[in-house]
Formats: sequence, structure tokens, C-alpha cells
Amino acid sequence: MTVSNATDPDWLASARAREALAGLDRRMREAVAASDPVLWAMATALQRRGGKRIRPALLLVAAEFGTVRPAHLLDAAAALELLHLASLYHDDVMDRAVTRRHGPSVNAEWGEPAAVVAGTFLVARAIALLAVFDDRYGREAAAALVALCTGQLRETENAFYTGLTEAEHLEIVAGKTATLFELPCRLGALLAGAPPATVEALAGYGHDLGVAFQLTDDALDVRGSYAALGKRPLTDVREGVYTMSVLRLLARDTPAAGRVRDLLAVREPTPAELAEVAELVVASGVVDEVLAEARSRAAQAARRLDSLPPGPARDSLVRLADFAVSRAG
Repeated sequence: MTVSNATDPDWLASARAREALAGLDRRMREAVAASDPVLWAMATALQRRGGKRIRPALLLVAAEFGTVRPAHLLDAAAALELLHLASLYHDDVMDRAVTRRHGPSVNAEWGEPAAVVAGTFLVARAIALLAVFDDRYGREAAAALVALCTGQLRETENAFYTGLTEAEHLEIVAGKTATLFELPCRLGALLAGAPPATVEALAGYGHDLGVAFQLTDDALDVRGSYAALGKRPLTDVREGVYTMSVLRLLARDTPAAGRVRDLLAVREPTPAELAEVAELVVASGVVDEVLAEARSRAAQAARRLDSLPPGPARDSLVRLADFAVSRAG
């Protein structure tokens, strides 16, 4: 299954959410309007390259489980996508990534200081969009951003650390990645006045979905392609961000683990050394194990929806959980 753009995601079975999502890009462009042409170019760089638009779609679908149709719902959806884009800008600066979404990263094209400014600008515009709602929703977004920043910082603090445990890695994933899947589910349900049990079911779904996505990305970083990732494979390993597959192998007392540890001791490994790391990790079988865990998380996410009423909204979320892991083939 392939998600190609904002207006035609294959997993989105809800006609109402699909119709609303068609106006997302226009609303985002309006929200980041800037008089400075360079700031405008940077702020819209990744938006113009498309993307899955999963987070705003999640918010729109979650709102279908409520009893009211809130005004300005598209503003909230646009805010979530802007926060996601801002996290990518800052993530690429910290990882010194040179590509993103099949093109140069903002930091590669305009420099790291400018990319940080552009990312912060996107956060400011997102907050402005959320300001039309009750303070409660701003507090939810602020708490999510704190969790995201904490996860990002912990990842940076543990760069090039081969002793990071799987449990510690999953804590980082919960903050850095799962947060921005849980938030749209929670906000969408809250804005639509959904019952507390429904809000928590959707929030739990979003959390598990985010972990499933990240574990799949972990595997793809080792054995994926540029076409699948939108950036160079082994980017995480190159920058000292060791994924679940790598960490699992490193925790074993095997010759392959020892060789990978020696290769990773080189701060700037050559392409040949990185290729050898990938070969050893894949040959060990840990990538398949991590993908199995990703599928288990996706199935757990889908089970959280069992108590919710059937229909296009629930079907959409079940299909998205399947897409999260089917990307790996």
C-alpha cells in the first residue's frame, strides 16, 4: 500500500475526513505567510514536497468519534502538521541530515541557523492556529512538545552510545515519535466532545501507532532504500543514532556484535564500513525480529479501537495501523 499525498491517502476510508483534508495545504500556506521571501521559501520547503499528512488526518478522523463538529477543525489539523514539520527541521539540524523527502534538507540548502529559525517559526504559527481554541488544547499541545523535546534531547545525549538498552530506546521513541501520533488523536476527540473512554482509547491507539511507525523506520534505516525513506539509508547509524535493530545485535555476545561494535567506534565510517554494518545486522536476523515487534504494536493499536463504533472512521484507523508496518514489505 502506498500513501502518495494529502488528498488521496489510501488508508483514509472516511469521506468526511478526506474532503476536509483536501483543504489542508491551502490552510497551511495561509498560516505560514511571511513577508520575507527567504523565510517563506524555508517555511514551505517540505510542505511543497508533499508528505503523508498522517497527523492532521488522524485529528480529523478522531473528531468523528465525538458528538459535535467543532469550528476551526482544519486549523487544528494544520497546526499538528506544522508542529510535525518543525520537528523534522530541528531533527535534521541535530542529525546533520542532508536530504529529506527526496530533496535537500532545509539545513543543507539554507544552513543550520536558518533551519532552526524556520522550524521555530513553524512552531509559532502552529501555536497561533491553536490559540482560537480553549486553553486546555494549548496545554495538551505544550505537554506534547515538552515530551518531544525531552525525547530528542535524550537521543542526542546518547549519540554514539552502544550500551543504550532497548527499554531506554523505547522511552526515547515514546517521547520523540509517539507523542505526535497520540496528540492528534487526543485533540481531535476532545475537540469533538468525545466521551473520556473514547478519548483514552484513541490516544492509546495513537501512541502504539507511533511506536509501530518508528520501529518500522528503524528497520528501514538498515535495509531500506532511498525511495522508501526519502533520505539516504543508514542516516541514523551514520549520525550515531542506533536503532532498535542495531541495539539488539550489540546486546548479544556474538562475533557479529563485536565486529559491529568495532565498526561503530569509528566516528566517521566509510560507505564500505556502513555497508558492512548493515550486512551484519540484517544477517543476524534482528531486523526481522524488530519488524515482528512493529507488527505486534500495530495490532495492539488496532485492538484499542474494538470498543469504538464501527464505520469509516474506525476502518481508516485500522487500515493506517496496517500501513504503518506494510511499508517494510
